[in-house]
Parts: sequence; structure tokens; C-alpha cells
Amino acid sequence: MIDSLLGLMLTRIELFSVELQEEKLRAVQLLTWFGIAFGLGLAGLLIGLAALSLYLWEVARYAGLITLSVLLLIASGWVLRTIRLRIRTGRVPFDQTIAEFRKDRECLRPKP
Repeated sequence: MIDSLLGLMLTRIELFSVELQEEKLRAVQLLTWFGIAFGLGLAGLLIGLAALSLYLWEVARYAGLITLSVLLLIASGWVLRTIRLRIRTGRVPFDQTIAEFRKDRECLRPKP
């Protein structure tokens, strides 16, 4: 019985280890893609904003630059809200390990 329980625990720990490795890889991949997207987006945004700022300075002076700033702040808030929503609705880490532990618990409970 003890040998079976130890074997069961070893299997669960191995499953946890595999899921942990998957989560680490997923996190690194997400951070890498986020970094690339951020860098490219920032470069494009800065060039575009510089050109737009020069144009708005010629056309509307301060009012144009203030409007541009407000629009960018609104867009930034929307992006941050979207990121927050995606983090909240993502899959639960280690959900398979937790499910297996629950199954084990049910099997080991004494039957009435």
C-alpha cells in the first residue's frame, strides 16, 4: 500500500514538473513576443508621432498636440485593459495536476 502511494505521489510530482516546465516555456515565449512587438511598435509609433506632431504644429499648434496626447492616453488605457483581461481569462496553471490530486483524494476516501 505504501509503495503504491509513493508511486502515485511520484507520478503526480512528475506531472507537476512537466506542467511547470510548460509554464516556464510559455512565459518565456510570451515575453519574447511581447518584447519584439513592443520594440517594433514603439519605433513605428515614435516615427509616426514625430511626423504627426510636426504636421499638427503647423496646422493647429498646441490644440493639435494636446488632442494627440489625449488620444494616445486613451489608446494606452485600452491596451492595458485588454492585457489585464487576457491574463484573467487565461488557463489556470497546473490545472491537470490539481485535477489528478482531486481524483486521488476521492479514490482514497473511505467509502460509506
